[in-house]
Amino acid sequence: MKERKLYSLTGKLIVFLLLIVFAASALFGGIQTLMLSSVGLTPNAAAKKYAFEETTACGTLVQRQLHNVMSYYNDMSKFGTNGRYDGTKEIDYRAFATDGEGSGGISTTYTIDQLVKMYDDGSSADLNEVAAYTADNYATNDAGIDKEAYLAYEDGTDVSQETEETDVAALTEEVSAADAETFDSFSPDGEVYFPSDNAVKSLKEKKIDPADVSSQFLYLYDQGMNLETQKTKAGTYLYEYAAANLKKVSIRDLYMTLSGVTEEVAAFKNQESGISVDADDANLWYCLEDKEGNIYTNVDSWKNGYTTAIAQKSSYPFAFAVDRTGGADKVRSYATRKNSPAVEAARSYLLNNQIADNYQKIFVALDPDLAASDYFSQYSEIYSQWLPKMQLLLLMIAVGGIGTLVCLVLFTLQAGRNGKNKEIRLYFFDQWYTEIAAAAAILIVMGAVGIVAVCIELSYGGVHYIQNFDGNYIYSGSYGNEADTWRSLVAASGILAGFLITLIPYCSLVRRIKARNVWKQSFLYCVGHRIVSAGRTFYEGRQESERTILMFCVFCGVQIILCCGFGMFGVFLTLVMDAAVLLLLLREASGRKQIEHGLKEIAAGDLDYKIDLTELQGEDNLQLAGIVNSLGEGMKAAVQEQMKSERLKADLITNVSHDIKTPLTSIINYVDLLKRENIENEKAKDYIRVLDEKSQRLKQLTEDLVEASKISSGNIKLEFMNLNLNELVQQVNGEFAERFESRNLDLICILQPEPLLICADSRRIWRVLENLYVNVCKYAMPGTRVYVDAIRKDGKIQFSIKNISENALNCEADELTERFIRGDVSRSTEGSGLGLSIAKNLTVLQHGTFDIYLDGDLFKVTITFDEVVKEKKPETSGYTAKPEMPEEDLEKPSSDTI
Repeated sequence: MKERKLYSLTGKLIVFLLLIVFAASALFGGIQTLMLSSVGLTPNAAAKKYAFEETTACGTLVQRQLHNVMSYYNDMSKFGTNGRYDGTKEIDYRAFATDGEGSGGISTTYTIDQLVKMYDDGSSADLNEVAAYTADNYATNDAGIDKEAYLAYEDGTDVSQETEETDVAALTEEVSAADAETFDSFSPDGEVYFPSDNAVKSLKEKKIDPADVSSQFLYLYDQGMNLETQKTKAGTYLYEYAAANLKKVSIRDLYMTLSGVTEEVAAFKNQESGISVDADDANLWYCLEDKEGNIYTNVDSWKNGYTTAIAQKSSYPFAFAVDRTGGADKVRSYATRKNSPAVEAARSYLLNNQIADNYQKIFVALDPDLAASDYFSQYSEIYSQWLPKMQLLLLMIAVGGIGTLVCLVLFTLQAGRNGKNKEIRLYFFDQWYTEIAAAAAILIVMGAVGIVAVCIELSYGGVHYIQNFDGNYIYSGSYGNEADTWRSLVAASGILAGFLITLIPYCSLVRRIKARNVWKQSFLYCVGHRIVSAGRTFYEGRQESERTILMFCVFCGVQIILCCGFGMFGVFLTLVMDAAVLLLLLREASGRKQIEHGLKEIAAGDLDYKIDLTELQGEDNLQLAGIVNSLGEGMKAAVQEQMKSERLKADLITNVSHDIKTPLTSIINYVDLLKRENIENEKAKDYIRVLDEKSQRLKQLTEDLVEASKISSGNIKLEFMNLNLNELVQQVNGEFAERFESRNLDLICILQPEPLLICADSRRIWRVLENLYVNVCKYAMPGTRVYVDAIRKDGKIQFSIKNISENALNCEADELTERFIRGDVSRSTEGSGLGLSIAKNLTVLQHGTFDIYLDGDLFKVTITFDEVVKEKKPETSGYTAKPEMPEEDLEKPSSDTI
């Protein structure tokens, strides 16, 4: 009952809703916790009740801001004056970039402001672009060549507008032979550049022939005229300086070097905006002393240096100091809140950073009140706001996670099941080919991922992070307000939606697995199954010889390919294949031997014998063994059914005979009483005589039926003994002599003088002979001879009786031994049709044979028994196959049971 409720529609709906609730709880709690960890509020920090000044986030902020401060003061000597940014300071940028080796003097000197302007307007970047990349397209070895004359046809036609595919070889084919030497002696390493008129005019003013410089120089000179925006201290542009010093200066190097210097200067200027030189504007207070004794601090009371600052160390919740004056091996450090994550982060940076090595003494502290509005104050506020709620978030994660897993397990159990029955129910999507369903599932999952990505982008796309020097990121926005909570909700909703969407292909996969059709429902399986079925049909449709030849040809083909294509390794593989095939043939031969043994056992009468299929190899052997096992079962069932039928018939005949014998006995007794009365009426006497004859015949018929039934069902007991057949025949002859005479039959009996011994039941063999003689009396033609003989032949004793039939025999010999079959089809004589049947069955039960021979009107019966050579001890054989006996007694008859 509980299972039905679980698999019902209501149960599925409840589990699905609980899954949504638990998953939403876990996702929101997880996202919120993850975001809060970026401001230092981790589960570990909450458990240890850290103050913000002890968290990793605080240490990361200290790392970043201290790095900016030290980098700024390191660059101050190059770009500033008296510890302040100085835009009027002049720099020979070429000497700056080459550490003084490539000074251009005032011709390469700019002020700091000029360098910043070139960076801001992009001119330095554009000059670097044309110098570093585009200039490579133009030739550097065509100086001194008349380019105009060079690029002309024989008739003076200008070809400068030809397509770029026209190369020197093509031009060579178009010009005259007289110009061939010019072309052969010059091959430019790039394109030829034709400068603008302004560039040509400018060069000529400087008394420079454009033909005397390379195409690359002309290109950069032309571009410099268009892109340069600032003049040097000499009042000239760099392209002019390069033109005036062709032998000494590379215009390309000038432009490429300029870009790097402007980027560095601009970075310094931008860095200044993030440096607080006044303690009132910052929560991070610092005091730095470099190797020259210069002091850099944003606290007025610390301007006297490191000693003054460290004396106030106990006044700050976070303070850290490093003193390297004793050398690299004797670094002294001090920290408040020792072993806190914040201190460890600061310690790791200051002791292992190259920039920090430039300062001999460093003292860093945080404003106790965090009065300035910066990351420290923002993070501290968020930390304090969410610290009491951290346990609730962790509880949401734990309960939501466990609940989600439990619901997911229940959801998996419910997939494909219903409350009515235990059958697996497949839906439309589950009936698609597995490959198509997998592709659709991938698209669904990709769509779910897209939804998640969009929701996360909408939630946190505008949020920035700060990376510390350990590779960790911290949130750089004002996280923790109401908007940020909504961000977490939106992100959690997106992830939840994606998760629920992925349940569609997941449930389909679960249903397929339960129905066990993941492979069978695949397109590959369907195609492969049809190919295999077609091949099997074709293979099985062939004759056995054709299949053997086909397999032999394939085997030989594989061996030829291995031997010819793989050398000695192929020969080795061929030998391995031969050994494997030999082993397979031996195992199949062994299997056929087992099948042959099974057939012999079943033929011998052991219908319960079964061939062990687990030890057989080969599909043919398995199939044949299965048929043999089925054959034994079928024969056993048929025998049991036949036995049951015979027993039922015997019971029916016995019951009917008993019911008939009771009133028949009364009739016979009353007829006998009537015969004793002195009845004078002749008609009455005739009636009594007819009643007597018919009642006696009915009695005999009843007895014959009972005996035939007993013989057929085996419910008869035989007493075997050694008998002299000659004596038995003579007794029967005497018994029927009077009856033969009444039918005018002449009995001719030929017997051997010596005894003919057989082993049989005296009563039953007498009944056999009696039935044969009665049959002769009834059906032999009057006035004919009846021949009876008994002979010894090949260790057998044969008795035969033959006569001429009064009526034509219109049936087969075997039909005469069937029940109720008579040769007298017209039934003009009395008889039951059971005599010969009883005689044959009794003969067979006594281990003899009973044969009938018909030739026209000649009727002959031959009975054959084994001759008893010497006296044998008489045996008593009870045929125990009675309906009421146990089955085990049927299987193990006593003595010579028949």
